[in-house]
Amino acid sequence: MVRNWTLSPIVMLVLCLLLAGCRGTLEIDIEPGSPTWTVEVAEVQVSPTPVPVTPTAPDPTATLPARTVTSTQEPTATWTLTPSPTATPVPTSASALPGPEILSFSASPAEAWAGERITLSWEARGDRAIICPSARYVLFAKDDCWQAPLSGTASFVIPREAASFPRIDFTLTVETTASAATATGQASVALKCALTWFFSDEPQAAICPLEPVHTYAAAQRFQQGTMIWLEEPGRYYVLQDTPLYEDAERSKLDLINDPLEITGDTSTQFQAPEDLYAPVSGFGLVWRGDIVQSPGFHEQLGWGLAPEFGYDAILQCDNAAPSGGRSWQTCYLEGPEGEVIMLHPLGGWQLWDEL
Repeated sequence: MVRNWTLSPIVMLVLCLLLAGCRGTLEIDIEPGSPTWTVEVAEVQVSPTPVPVTPTAPDPTATLPARTVTSTQEPTATWTLTPSPTATPVPTSASALPGPEILSFSASPAEAWAGERITLSWEARGDRAIICPSARYVLFAKDDCWQAPLSGTASFVIPREAASFPRIDFTLTVETTASAATATGQASVALKCALTWFFSDEPQAAICPLEPVHTYAAAQRFQQGTMIWLEEPGRYYVLQDTPLYEDAERSKLDLINDPLEITGDTSTQFQAPEDLYAPVSGFGLVWRGDIVQSPGFHEQLGWGLAPEFGYDAILQCDNAAPSGGRSWQTCYLEGPEGEVIMLHPLGGWQLWDEL
């Protein structure tokens, strides 16, 4: 059964007052035959109830895009940040390891007497080190080597048997376990000489002067050089003023030994101009080329500026050992006016004070 409800005007008025603050349209159906009322309802703002959200963990395998970040500090700068992939460990191989290295190796003093104690100092990188003494002549063997730390000092007494040696050398060898490579270094001690040069009191070491030879000599000056003869060792020195080669500091030198092997006599073919001289005796034979060893030097030397004359000379050589089938001695000769003439082992001559 449907009941029909009729609203009085008073009830309708109350309803209108209750809905006066609303905005919108509200339609109310009432009993048939009754009038229909339209009510304006105000818009109602409703705040939605927040729904909790559970954060999702980032995927560690995802590739992050490159992004650009701008600094807010002055001056403004821009960096491009690119995420780096997870590094993969690279296995270390023997070739990637550092090899042995010698940082320093020295001997002090650098010059010493046989029988004197010297000090070796060294610093190296590696796993093992060994030090060995050596000399040009047979004196040391493998048993004379010793194991050494990678850094330190050691004293060494030079054997008295090495007194005639130029020097004692020391070799430092460093090795590593992971590599077949080795590093080597050398330090040397020059042995002091018992003698000095006849023209100097300066101590010598390594290559030492021998005993000087004091001998009678003869000399003659020429237009383009000088000839000197020494009674001991019985030798003619032909010193030309012509350079040994272009721009050379040394000049040409020829050596002719006694006794002279004479091949003829051409002295009548050489008549000296006025105030000049043609050499005679042994100088003449060498100058003219009347011996086996001489091609003649009259064109190279020119005429004599004065007759030959005698003086007391000194010849002194060093103790450099022969090598390669030739002599490596350097000699010094006192000239007729006290000058010191160096006779070079590679040929040529020059004045000592011009060295």
